[in-house]
Parts: sequence; C-alpha cells; structure tokens
Amino acid sequence: MQTATTNTTAFLLEILTQELPAKPFLKELPQILTKWQNALQNANITTSHTQLFYTPRRIVLYCEDFALFSNEQIIESFGAPLNIAYDNDGNLSKAGLSFFAKNNLDPIRDKDKVSKALKDGKEVLYFKETLQGRATKELMQDVVDNFLQSLHFGKSMRWGDLASKIPNFDGFIRPIVSVCAFLGEAPLPLCVFGLESSAQTYPHRDFGYNAIEVKNIGHYFDILQKNCVILDQNERKAKILSQIEAIKSAHHIDIELDSELLEEIVAITEYPQSLLGYFEKEFLCLPKEVIITSMKENQRYFALYKEDSLFNGFIVVSNSTSKDTSLIVKGNEKVLRARLSDAMFFYENDLKRGLNAQGLESVLFVEGLGTLAQKSLREGKIAQVLVQKFSAQLIESVTQNANYTNERLFTLLQESITLAKADLLSEMVGEFPELQGIMGSYYAQSEGKDALLVKALREQYLPNSEHSALPSSLFSAIVALSYKLDNILSLFSINKIPSGSKDPYALRRAALGVIKIILLYKLPFNLSSDLRDISYALGFEKLNVEQIADFFLDRLESHLELNPSIFRASVNAQSESGAFERDILNLTTNANALNSVFEESTDKPALLSTFKRVANICKESSAQDFSTSQKELFSLPQEQALFNALTQIQNTQFESTKARVSALFGLKDILESFFDKVLINDKNPQIATNRKALVFSVYREFLRVGDIAQIAI
Repeated sequence: MQTATTNTTAFLLEILTQELPAKPFLKELPQILTKWQNALQNANITTSHTQLFYTPRRIVLYCEDFALFSNEQIIESFGAPLNIAYDNDGNLSKAGLSFFAKNNLDPIRDKDKVSKALKDGKEVLYFKETLQGRATKELMQDVVDNFLQSLHFGKSMRWGDLASKIPNFDGFIRPIVSVCAFLGEAPLPLCVFGLESSAQTYPHRDFGYNAIEVKNIGHYFDILQKNCVILDQNERKAKILSQIEAIKSAHHIDIELDSELLEEIVAITEYPQSLLGYFEKEFLCLPKEVIITSMKENQRYFALYKEDSLFNGFIVVSNSTSKDTSLIVKGNEKVLRARLSDAMFFYENDLKRGLNAQGLESVLFVEGLGTLAQKSLREGKIAQVLVQKFSAQLIESVTQNANYTNERLFTLLQESITLAKADLLSEMVGEFPELQGIMGSYYAQSEGKDALLVKALREQYLPNSEHSALPSSLFSAIVALSYKLDNILSLFSINKIPSGSKDPYALRRAALGVIKIILLYKLPFNLSSDLRDISYALGFEKLNVEQIADFFLDRLESHLELNPSIFRASVNAQSESGAFERDILNLTTNANALNSVFEESTDKPALLSTFKRVANICKESSAQDFSTSQKELFSLPQEQALFNALTQIQNTQFESTKARVSALFGLKDILESFFDKVLINDKNPQIATNRKALVFSVYREFLRVGDIAQIAI
C-alpha cells in the first residue's frame, strides 16, 4: 500500500485489550488523536490525517499517507561573544570550549564548522547543523510508548509482573492482549508493556477466541468485516439509530434518545443489534425517573413512550451476531423485572416511612463542617438573608398564582430547606443516588405538601451541569442558591479551595450555578457586601470574602466569554465613592455593553488611542486635582464643545447601558479636536487644573461602566 511518491505509506496500529470500561474511555476519547499527533511531532514526523477507531476491546489508529522518514532538522546554536570565547592569544577560552562541548564538537577537528554571527549587536560563536530525517520505522517504538503513556483514563490496571520489569509503569486502562502494527505491507515490530507485536487480530467473540493471522492492512480490515466486527464507531451508531427508527415505526412508539447513553452503547458493542423488550404494566405506578434510571444505569436500555406517557417497553442493544434473539430479549426482561421489583419494594417502604429529616444528624457532610443536619441549618440562615434581599421580587413572583404572605413564604422556605436532604435517608436514593431531590419531591407530594415546596425539592440542585435547566421559580431558586452558597462559603472556611484542575467538591460549578440563577432572575447580588452578610450569618466572620468574590469573578468571566480586557475593565469600574463594582448584574450589563460597542467599532486602534490618552492624563495627577471644571475658565471653543457634549450625556436618561457607552465612545472626535488644539498643561496652573478636571470628568463617566485604561485589542 505504498504510495506512488514513495515518501509515504499506510500505517496501522491495533491495541487489543480486555473489555474497555466505556465511561472513562469516552472521557479521554476527545484527547486521543491530539496526543497521537503530539507523539508524532515530538519525533519530528509529519503525517496526513490519522483515523481513530474503537470497539469495546480495541483502539485502532490508521493513516493512509504515513511518512516514511522524519523531517530534516536545522539546528542553530549561539555561543559567547568572540572577545569572551577567545583569549588574547586567539585560543579558545573556557567559554569557547564549553560551546564546542555543548554541540559535541572537537575544538581542533571541527573548528571549521564553527563560525561567527551577529546577535544582539555582538559577534558571537555560531554553529549550524542539518540533521537528515530518520526512517520512521526506527522511531515508532518511542512514538507508541510516548503516546500510550500520555493517555489518562482515571484509574489504571496493572497486570503480571510488569511493575517490576518496566520502570515507572503506571498501568493502562485494561490489560493489553495483543498488538498488531503495520507500516506499509510489512509488520512493524513493537514491544508494548512487555508484549511483542504480532501480525494477528481477533474476531467477534461469537466467532471464537482464537487469533487470526493478518497478511497486510487491507487483509486486517477484511478479517474484521467478515467476522462481524464493525470497526468504525460512526457506522455502529448509524446502524443503531436505523434499527431504532424501524422499531419506532413498526410499533408506533417514541424513544427517549439519551445521547450520552447512545455513545456508551456504541463503545460497548462491536456488532450492535437493537431489540424491543417489555415489562409489566404494574410497574408504571413507580415514578418514571425510577424506571428510566433503573433501565439506563443498570442495564443501558432506552426508555420508550406512547402518547406522551412512559410505555412498558424498552430497547436493548445487544452485542450479538445471533439471528435468534428471543432468548436475549427474555433474559433482559427477566433482569429488568427483578430490578423494578426491588424498586417497588423500596418505594413502598419509603412512602410508609414518610419524608422525615430525622437521621440527618448522623450523616456527615464534610469533615470539619458537621452533619447534613447542620448543613441544613446553615442553608436556612442563608435563605433568611436572601429572602430579606429579594422579598419584593419573591412576593410578586408567587402572588400571580396564589395568595402568599411574607410569613407563609418564609415558613415554606424553611420547611423546604429542612426537608431538602431528607430523601438521602430513603431506600430509593440509597439505590439510585442520582435521584436525590427528585424522590423527595415525590414523597412530599404524596404527603400533600405545598406545590412550591414540592418543586423546590426537585430543583434544589439545579443547575447541576453545563447545559442543565435552571430552577423554574424564584422560590426554588432561593433554595438552590442557599445550597450552593453554603457549599462554597463553608468549604472555603476550612480551606477546601479549588486549585489548578482539582475541584473535588465541584465548587466552580456551584459558583457558576449561582451566577446563572442571579442573571436569570435579575437579582441584585453584591459579591462583597452580600457575601459578607451571609458569612456573618453563618458565623464565618474570619472568612476572606474578597477571595471568594474573586473566585466568583473568575467564573463570571468564563461564563460571559468576552475579550478578557473588556471584562477586566468592567471589574475595575468605580462608583462616585471610589468603590469597585461588584454587583453581578451590573458587572454583566456593563461588560456586555462595553464589548458590544467596542466590537462594533470600525477603527478599534484609533478609538483606544484617544481614550487611553484620557486615562493616562488622569492617572498622572492626584485625586485632589480633579474637581468640577469651571466654565468661566474656558478660553477655547474645543473646551466648551467637550464640556457641552459631556454635560448632555450626564443629563440624558439612556434607554440602556449600551446606549450610554455608545454616547461616551461618541466623544472620540471631540476629544481628538480638544487634544489637538488645547494645551492641557497651560502655564497658568488654574487653567491647567481646570482642563485636567474636564478630561477627568470624561474618565469618571466611563469609570461608572469600566476602566478604559484596561481595554486592549
């Protein structure tokens, strides 16, 4: 399969393992090809596109045009200045000899290979060498080693006595059974974790457990096709989706097509067959989340619907080549029946027990922060602070549908928070931890609890992922905010602070969740004063609130996805009193307005140049120089024009922050004329101060939105 140019050929690498765990493998999957390319680049090998294929037990890399040789390299080396590299007699000094040694050169034999070059205005020793490319087959052992060692799947496995034979052996996702590699028509000898490569592969398990000899790359693909191994994961996915569509059409049912579950099923099948199974209708009295979770988490089944209601059926994707699938379906139905029977038993027991928070005092939250009962008390205190802040909005949000008093709402909030973690004591959540909150809402509803409380229990953890829904009411939002804010403040109080990529308590996600809720419901929330009030309510008087505020600002910056300098400018906005803006809503509004107007500019460099000059003039003087400018001291029309334009902006009620920012940036031409015609540092100190005050008035208006000195292209 060598190409006509003879510079490239086909390449194949199959790493065949024991059954790969789907979730950790899929987590690393997006990085695998990048890490392969990095390993090639480190060996100075340039190739065309490499394809990655995977099945439950094989990782395969295939490239049609793989370089036969690594790239030629040009190495340049600069040494000491000549007056240092040589002594007065023209002999090499210690520095000169060191340069020769560093480049593996002999001072006598190789002296003609070293010349001089000009660097930083000085003549220095210079050596240039061209290294010819090496045969790729000589480099591939190191490439494959580096590639496999760069893969990180979480927990790794060790097998045999490799740890004693291979230095720094950290294991692999699963033990490797076989390695097959070809470069062109010839097998490529490799040794992977002590296992020698061989020209062989394995069929689908339904076709046996014996290896099959591989003659060449084309033969490899032919073997898999004939032995029911669909190597291309995209082809397997298409096959599953096509089969599901056929089942839907034939039985007039709908499917809840969970994309994550689909990817997992693709990863655990080599020859997928989608099959329809059923379960008894009596189990439909269970909450639908229980049935769906049981099917998805335990068995990897797809849930089915009919006329918008959960249907007593499921789709299982089998990794079998059998044409008689009846036994497969019956076996899966039997397993699911047992699962749902257990769930029914748990559910009925939980209903008898009732939703009761007694017992949370014996469940530890985090070492140093007490129990879940104590956490609930802290959340109640946070809710009290939030209700006081948002009482008007809260009343307005609920009185549209029912008549609630402040007292009734506060009582409901406290009850919601008291009961929020109660379902952690239930048998159902013990079996399915992912249903916490959801089961609590069902149990609360069965006891006739208020609808606001029922919904709040269900939504208390929202948002719980990047694309998660948010709480559907302000009442639920306050419960969710109390939970997330307690997590952040209490864990910061015992120095459990995220660092680098480590965030074991998901505090970054919690902070982002707080921000999303605040923005959704347009809640005034100051990261300095409000966090301080909450920390005092919790008894965390010594907590570094500004550190936590900065933690939130980092999350807000990543959430807004703006030019970083624009966000930095907004964070440095100041009120008349000189306090920095720390209200999340205002920061977001200001940053979006600045970004929008700035990005719409057709000449950003000129715009920045003008307003940076404004900022620089202001920063050259002390604060006491900046009093209100006096009109009677104006002597030039450019002064009066700038004053009039600025006064008009100050006296205008703009419809939006963006309109106000646009008007401020609209001062550009007037400012340029002012700087061109007006000497700010006039000989008369009074006039000079007055002109600086006028310029500062412009700067001060901008400071209400952002510090223009921070903005960069």
